[in-house]
Amino acid sequence: MQRNLLLSIVSALLLGLSFAPLPLGFLAYCSLIPFLILLKDLSFKESFKWGYITGIFISLFTIYWIVFPTSLGVIAVILVHALYYALFAIFYTQISKTSDNLALFAVPFVWTAIEYGKSLGELGFPWVSLGYTQSYYTAFIQYAEYTSVYGVSFWICVLNVGLYSIYVYRKNKKIAFTTAIFLIILFLLPLSVNKEVQKGNSGKVKVALVQGNIDPYQKWEKENRERSFFLYDSLTKSIGHQQVDLIIWPETATPVYLLRSRTKLPWVTGLSDSLNTPIFTGTPDYEWIDKKNYKTFNSITLIDKKQGPFEVYSKMKLVPFGERIPYQDYLFFIKLILSKFNLGEGNFSPGDAIKLFRLSMRQNPNKTFRFGGVICFESIFPEFVGDVVKRGAEFIVIVTNDGWYSRTGAPYQHAQMAVFRAIENRTPIARCANTGISMTIDQNGAILKQSGIFEEDVIIDEFETRTKLTYFTKYGHVFSKIVSVIAVILLIFAYIFHKYILNDRRSSVEDKS
Repeated sequence: MQRNLLLSIVSALLLGLSFAPLPLGFLAYCSLIPFLILLKDLSFKESFKWGYITGIFISLFTIYWIVFPTSLGVIAVILVHALYYALFAIFYTQISKTSDNLALFAVPFVWTAIEYGKSLGELGFPWVSLGYTQSYYTAFIQYAEYTSVYGVSFWICVLNVGLYSIYVYRKNKKIAFTTAIFLIILFLLPLSVNKEVQKGNSGKVKVALVQGNIDPYQKWEKENRERSFFLYDSLTKSIGHQQVDLIIWPETATPVYLLRSRTKLPWVTGLSDSLNTPIFTGTPDYEWIDKKNYKTFNSITLIDKKQGPFEVYSKMKLVPFGERIPYQDYLFFIKLILSKFNLGEGNFSPGDAIKLFRLSMRQNPNKTFRFGGVICFESIFPEFVGDVVKRGAEFIVIVTNDGWYSRTGAPYQHAQMAVFRAIENRTPIARCANTGISMTIDQNGAILKQSGIFEEDVIIDEFETRTKLTYFTKYGHVFSKIVSVIAVILLIFAYIFHKYILNDRRSSVEDKS
């Protein structure tokens, strides 16, 4: 019991330390080894138990901050997130009943398939993906333009299996040495296929990211709303005449329904007009269903002229249990519970379509670019951002508000994920956050400029727009789907082999005896 508990904690701790804000991604290369040692020779029931316990510890060490905005976050972690690790434990131990070597071979496939599965549906929450531990090591992750972040997760799993095999066969020097050589080659392989994009002459965009640093727990109070507008007005005017093409404010920067406000909308349009520069801002929005009911949205809009209508995009991927209870439109009893109890969750409705915005260049009004707006949680989904780029976005703007999570690892983890989105789509990214981290990222995942957290700041930067569509942008999660199919085949093979072939052999031996 104590041994298993220690192995569980060590594995979770190594994994937790490998994520941002610490640049200790190399710890991920051995983070699964204690977990694999723990799972050896466990029964179905015990593997579920220890997989679940390990999942709880991993959640505590990586996404502990989820409890800040809503108490439902605790329930989500206990009931949902930890189950993925229990699922891996069950699959691994069941395959190992057929063959330990087959089980080790299956690890990268099964783990990556489960990570990919975590991104699907309204419960999708692919935050703790192994690949994100490498966001500081951009030279090792350039192949993500083919495989997305899940290809990097697969690579990390293979490294773990290799190191674990050296441990298992440590007394057999020949096998251990051969495995070590193979592991070194595998580790260096990403460097040999490193293919960073050379910047061309597609065109340059100059942006200003305005980080207001406003407490999200207080800005919605009536007496603080004016302060928000005065602050963003002041910071935006400080840009002066630096000839920027686009001013960006963060998610829900305006604590009112801006597009419906008779006083605040003229304020923002007047500010944009005085600087002769469009303002791209997050704002809540709503839509009437009938005379008594309406939907609310987490939206972004481009204020590019004095008179509307203004282009609007509403967030499609909402935070499960934070912004919306999953599957409430399909399960009647969830709606019944929500109608009777206030569980502290938001109740936004998802938008229905991706929206691209057009931006005219200040120096050359005849030259326009199309860009996509991605709101907060949406930026952790590779294929969603890929779809925005595939529709024609020449750069991506991410607006977010990570102030809910205080000075935890969340703002850093969230920001570093944008590095992968830039590489996967070879698309520059301007990321504007309320309390940080605001940053600009080039097509190779290099962070050009960035702010600190919990400080007022204005970042002005210029970057070149997208020049190509990557394999991932064009075709999506081909790699992840192939890996998932192989994982299923391995599971089916192990089940059939164990149930029908091994059992028949045992019966035959028993009959002869």
